This record gives sequence, C-alpha cells and structure tokens, in this order.
Amino acid sequence: MKKMDRLSVGLFLVSSLFALPVPQMAQTGDRVWNFDGDAAGKLPEGFTSALTGRGTIGQWVVMKEATAPSQPNVLAQTSQDKTDYRFPIAIAEGTSYKDLALSVRFKAISGKVDQGAGLVFRLKDKDNYYIVRANALEDNFRLYHVVNGRRIQFAGANFKVTSQEWHEIKVEARGDEFKCSYDGQLKFSAKDSTFKDAGKIGVWTKADSVIYFDDLTVKELSGSALTALGGKIYAQRLVDQLAAKHPELVRIGMHVTPPNKPDNVIIACNVPERIGRKSDPEDLKAMKTGQAVVLKEEGNFDVTLPLHDAAGKTIGAVGLTFKPHAGEQDADAARRARAMAREIEKQIASMGELFQPRSQS
Repeated sequence: MKKMDRLSVGLFLVSSLFALPVPQMAQTGDRVWNFDGDAAGKLPEGFTSALTGRGTIGQWVVMKEATAPSQPNVLAQTSQDKTDYRFPIAIAEGTSYKDLALSVRFKAISGKVDQGAGLVFRLKDKDNYYIVRANALEDNFRLYHVVNGRRIQFAGANFKVTSQEWHEIKVEARGDEFKCSYDGQLKFSAKDSTFKDAGKIGVWTKADSVIYFDDLTVKELSGSALTALGGKIYAQRLVDQLAAKHPELVRIGMHVTPPNKPDNVIIACNVPERIGRKSDPEDLKAMKTGQAVVLKEEGNFDVTLPLHDAAGKTIGAVGLTFKPHAGEQDADAARRARAMAREIEKQIASMGELFQPRSQS
C-alpha cells in the first residue's frame, strides 16, 4: 500500500471513531411535536406508519387546521377503511421511554364504525405495546395492552367524549403503575407488568376514525433514560467488575444524579430492574453526612456509603448488600464495605465519566 493510501485509511478510521454515536441522556429527554415545521401532505419527519390488525395501512398526513391548538398544522389520520379490527399507528422513531408522562391533543372528526384516538407507549413493534384511548362513539376511556396483535383491556372509565372538539389524553407510567387523565382530570389508575422495558411512543386510531392530533408531548420521568441504555455506561462496567470480584455481594447499587435531572437515582446495579429507581433516604443521608449508613436486610448487611471520584470528591452514593461474617458488627461491616467501594472509586476520574459509553476492554 502506498504511503498516501495508508494515511488516507488512517484518517478515515480516526474520523469514523469520532462519528460513532454516543449514548446521551437527552436522546430520550422531554420533547414536543406540534408538526408546525413539517411539510403538509405527508408524514412528519421522524415518524413511520404501521398497522395492527387487518385492513389497509393508515393515511397519516400533516395538514393545516384553523382550530389547531398550536397553529398552523396538525397530524391527521384520514383513511376511512371500515375494517373493525384495524388500528393505524404513527410511530415516533428513535424514541425510547419506560417511565414517562405522555399526552396529546386530539379532535375526532368522523367515523361510523369508531371515533377512537389514542397514545401508544413502550412499543416494541406494531403488535406489542400499551395503548390508552378515548372513543367519541362509545363515550369511554380505556387502557389496553396489545400482545402479539391481540388487544386486551385492563382498565377504563365511562364518560362523555365529544367529537368536533379538542380534548387531551394523558398517561403517566412508572414501573407497573399507570395514571390516565382526560382533559386534565385523573380518570383511573391501574397496574400491569406486561411490558417492563422502554419502548417507542406514537399516536393511534381505530377502523374508519378520522382524527386530528396536535402537541404530542412526552416528559421522561426520572431514570428511564438510564434503563433504556441497558447498562451500556461506564458506571455499569464498574459495578459488574466489583460483582465478579466479590461473589459475596448480593446487591450493588450506584446512586448519582444524572446530568440535567433533579433526582438522585440508581444509575448502575447488578439487579437490572432497579436501574432508574429513585434513591432511598439512607442513600441521600450517606451523601449528605459523609458517613456510612448500616442496616440489616433479610439477614444481610445493607451498607450505604458516599461515593467519591479518584480525587476524593463526593459524587453520589454506593449501596452494598452482603452476607455477614461470623460475629461481624456494624462498624466491621462499614469498614468492609468501604474497602470494596474504594476499588471502584479509584477508577472514576469524574462524575461525568460514569455516563460515558461502556468500554468493552
């Protein structure tokens, strides 16, 4: 290979490395779609059309609407295919949310079979997701999970849903708990654990429903972005290393406040379903006082310590749960936990490093 060719290849490889996507908390952060900057007559940028059930795929277009809550555009589903078990979806690609507050304004325009408008969330694919929807023909508001294309209701309420007027649907999802509101009023709460992971969001209609949507808004509730990252950050690598070295550790949790977030949460843990949970009072106490908090939990020691970076600056807390040695007292457990915590602290250059992509080395 010529010298210039080798140089070109080298520059290409370096530039490619810098072009690789880096997980950022903001990729799943708070967003609003009002469709006002999108071209009329087609799907908005970043959305795709999908269909659950039978019949023709939906016709989703951006269009001008004089009554739009935010002028001038709305997103409309205009197909009038009367197939009953037909659910057109407009999916916001590139979204990934687990715990969220999701809302949309909608206006039911027409439909002889149905006038249903809804929000989908934790969507895995076109046949697996949650849907909360209001129906202006049936005068009800319901929450379903859709599994392999089969829609199953598990909560709902009956009340007047008017057509030709703008209304708001909202759902708050935290773990397996859901709160569903209509026009600012909480209508019902429910619990379900069908879909536990982060997924995409979007809007939904049924059968021949012609519906206008505006101001699709999502707010990420604390910790969901970390869950969506699936343990791909440096903090998780440190936790995994410590767990491998110390098999006596039942649980390891790293508690830090993510950038631009208000709450201290578990950002890394050897129990994946705990990632994203808000920190408990003992975690915050350890950070505030700089002292170990030692508790007993099901025969184990549960020790929470302030977490430091390599320079000794407090950046969060670390919780270590382990089986006691014979005759071990609280002070002994605290010393043992501190020794293990130092093993990861010396590898932390700064708090920001904890959120960087996880190295495979």
